Amino acid sequence: MLLWCCMVTVLPCCMQQGTEKAAEACEQILTRLQTASIDLILIHWPAAAKLPLRSPLHAQLRLQTWRVLEDFYSAGRCRAIGVSNYTQYHLEELLLVARIKPMVNQIEVHPRYPQTQLRSFCRHNNIAVVAYSSLGMGDLVQHPVVVQIATDCQRTTAQVLLRWGLQQGCAVIPKSLNPVHIAEASPQELLSWELNQQQMKTLDDMSDGHKYCWDPTNVI
Repeated sequence: MLLWCCMVTVLPCCMQQGTEKAAEACEQILTRLQTASIDLILIHWPAAAKLPLRSPLHAQLRLQTWRVLEDFYSAGRCRAIGVSNYTQYHLEELLLVARIKPMVNQIEVHPRYPQTQLRSFCRHNNIAVVAYSSLGMGDLVQHPVVVQIATDCQRTTAQVLLRWGLQQGCAVIPKSLNPVHIAEASPQELLSWELNQQQMKTLDDMSDGHKYCWDPTNVI
């Protein structure tokens, strides 16, 4: 089942890890938005800023940050809490100690980097996957495989890539300032049609492990 909704999501940055900084960041977010509660708060990155990737302090600081999010959720100040850019390693670590399990993991997902194993782990642990960089930083909208499928479907290449993400069970979060592109990504334009089985397989076969964004795999 495909769901479409409008949510206000905020992501405290890696400079705001740890109890005091995370609590201050969340308070400031609510103040700036002039609201008493928000839909979703995510830990943006599993590492804290200005520390080596292999530093054991990352685990300590991200747990402190998670406790802050749990407190905000328990107090009714946000409707959901989650993480972003967490690998299975980071999720397994969190699930062992979380009082409230993460509800969302926002990760890079597109045909060249489908993250099948991680998405399966999330699904089995009732963690919703939100896919970012669905268009591969703009690179995939020109890929000949995507162009051909878009031609066959009489859709734009962006619509094909977003629809692939939806049919993989992900939420997608396209962004644009262009009114035409915004309209193309509307529920009416994305939920009224489907890629067929062969088209999905063709897009799946593009998988080659290529990432366009940050790589959290070396963060312990």
